Amino acid sequence: MVMDGHFADWQRAGARLLTRSATGDGGGLPLDTLWAADDPAWMYLSFAVRDTITAQGLPGTLHLLLDTDDEPATGATVLGMAGVDAVIDLSRTNPGTPGTRGAGAALRTPVADSQPPRLGSYRNAHDVGLLMLPTWSSRRFELRIARAGAADGAARLGPRVRVEMVFADQGTILSRSGAARYTMGTRAGPDPSSRATVVPSRAAGSVRVAQWNVASERFLTPARHARLLAAVQPDVVLLDEVYETVSDSSLAAFFAEPSLAALGRWRWVRSGSGGRQKTIVASRDRTIRPAEAMRRVDFAPGSLDSLRAIVPADFRRTLEVEERDQVAATGAWVDVNGVDVLFVPLDLRSAGYHGSPHDAVRLLQVRAIRGAIARELQGRRAPVVIAGDFNPVGAFAPVAEMMRGLDIDGRDLQLADNARLGEATWTTWRDPGVGVFTPGRLDLTLYPGAALERTGGFVFASEDLTTAMAAALGLEREDSQLASDHLIVVTDLTPRHHQAKHLGRVNASLISTSAATASAAPARHDCRTPPCAPRTAGRPP
Repeated sequence: MVMDGHFADWQRAGARLLTRSATGDGGGLPLDTLWAADDPAWMYLSFAVRDTITAQGLPGTLHLLLDTDDEPATGATVLGMAGVDAVIDLSRTNPGTPGTRGAGAALRTPVADSQPPRLGSYRNAHDVGLLMLPTWSSRRFELRIARAGAADGAARLGPRVRVEMVFADQGTILSRSGAARYTMGTRAGPDPSSRATVVPSRAAGSVRVAQWNVASERFLTPARHARLLAAVQPDVVLLDEVYETVSDSSLAAFFAEPSLAALGRWRWVRSGSGGRQKTIVASRDRTIRPAEAMRRVDFAPGSLDSLRAIVPADFRRTLEVEERDQVAATGAWVDVNGVDVLFVPLDLRSAGYHGSPHDAVRLLQVRAIRGAIARELQGRRAPVVIAGDFNPVGAFAPVAEMMRGLDIDGRDLQLADNARLGEATWTTWRDPGVGVFTPGRLDLTLYPGAALERTGGFVFASEDLTTAMAAALGLEREDSQLASDHLIVVTDLTPRHHQAKHLGRVNASLISTSAATASAAPARHDCRTPPCAPRTAGRPP
């Protein structure tokens, strides 16, 4: 089973249908179908609803009730189900505030000897390895829970369990799936996935693109960031959420860090808009120049005013910040084996849920970026790669709008599907310390499939490496967690042979005959090559 937000592997794994056609009027969440599967380390559940929802942003709470030992006589009766030993709350809500929208996820256990039975306080859902995809709104989701439970034994799953999903608002049940028994098909044991012993190398002729949200203030002391980036040996780097005080001189110091300087000579383009969350395009040993129409990316005139007239009053402060900072995006042309490619990093508004004002802001940001790209291309067709923190925690519509029609043949851009090294997941963000939200897929890379072939890719985090592999790369296993809550997304791209010659002629008119205006770090010598294995076949996009 791969936690990717797709469901073909559920059929291949022989997942069992537990319930269908839940009872209740739904109250905005008509539960429909529940499936289950397992491997030695994890129990997997997938649920479908008859509407599009944000599972971690519901107007109420979706409770996953677990009778972990299939003994109704033990545990407590919770929300009408006997024998409940643990509960996973999706969209946790504050008690005493009916009708409010929940957020995130939590683990809860019944309070012993309480009458009537009640659930205890929220616990970090990361304690049981809870993970759920897709991150954006959908009609179907998949999640996994560690069979071993938490370290203190909470939610430890036995060979047989009973499960039920109940949607409720402050204890008022609106719909339920009906309880179902599930018998594990495998014996409990270690996680069948293992830590990575290699970092895949790129295929001959490809360019390695690394996209990373560097977590704002943490980037002010960037030596650790430099070591992590160097470990994946990128050719093109797209950074977002770069703190506003980062200047060309501090970027020169960053790319002069020994780990990065050993790879080659770096040049970069820095955004003029974005406030505290600047974006950067950098390349090594390649021609790079700014996209003149994208030095700043501003909202379309009047678009924020139109939104301000319809959003709740408490959201207008957010719009003031957006108006002050404008859009966190920029663009730069980089030579990719003779083809001039426009690289666009971005960072969209965070938070929200399906249909929220945050969704509306993200859509306006995307339209502003598309407008800037159109002004830069001036009607020409050229390869465009767009990557960054899309924050798709509500509707997928902003991502779909960003993809629409931007390939060289007028078709949509493609979304690079990259799995984490050493993990069967596609997550790019995690924050176990805070633990309100489950790990998610926030950082996306879009590429023109008609012009560029994806020849590899992965999501990189030092905690996914063996200790020996991390040491060989000059890293500690905790480096990624200390550097950023986001992970490095790596995508290898190669110009398609039948397009490269044509695109080279078309893009020749775009190349300035003057010296590049992008900043440059001093030239360095001898690329360092970390221990790498030949490129391995990843999951297809």
